[in-house]
Amino acid sequence: MINQWSKNKRYKRKMEEMRLKEIRKNERKSHIEIYSNAELYKEGSWLIRPIKTVVDLIPLFDKYEEINVLDLGCGVGRNCICIARHYYDRLCKIDCVDILDLAIEKLYANADEYGVTSNICGIVKSIDDYQIKERNYDLVMAVSSLEHVDSKETFVNKLREIEHGIRKNGIVCLVVNSNIKEFDKKTGNEMLPQFEVCLPTEEMQRIFEKAFSEWTVLKSTVVD
Repeated sequence: MINQWSKNKRYKRKMEEMRLKEIRKNERKSHIEIYSNAELYKEGSWLIRPIKTVVDLIPLFDKYEEINVLDLGCGVGRNCICIARHYYDRLCKIDCVDILDLAIEKLYANADEYGVTSNICGIVKSIDDYQIKERNYDLVMAVSSLEHVDSKETFVNKLREIEHGIRKNGIVCLVVNSNIKEFDKKTGNEMLPQFEVCLPTEEMQRIFEKAFSEWTVLKSTVVD
């Protein structure tokens, strides 16, 4: 009985490893295609502007003489470059983390185009493996990226790291997909979601509430 349980556990772990590998292979392929063709802040591009949630946060730091930012899953700089441009007249450092080397290459090219290269530090690493320094950042943002860590356990631990990584009066901006369903366009059949962490919305909310229980919530939005 114990031996059978051990075999089942190993089998489940192996299947999960295979699922994770397949998801990340597909993600890499799709993002390379997207980043190879889309231009930052250009008309007609889906990267034409940063997301509104990030834009709305920027004025909250206007009185800071120095600002340290962490962008987890930065891509080609959609959100971080607009922050660097806004704070061109003061010390602004942004650590930008992405698993794709192409994303970081494009990030630096975009930073150069918009004159903020000195503000940007690109880091090729998965969010899973990136260790957030304690009390180091005034703003930590993760836009549609935390759901791509390798497991629920890593997700919860990363939230703890984020909470510990924020300086006094700092802000955390998280945009996370939950309760994800994907369907085959041809057959209409439901497919296994291509997201490493796919949790019900209610469970995701409980995790956030526990992780940031002592924080003041400036904005919380749930979109079905």
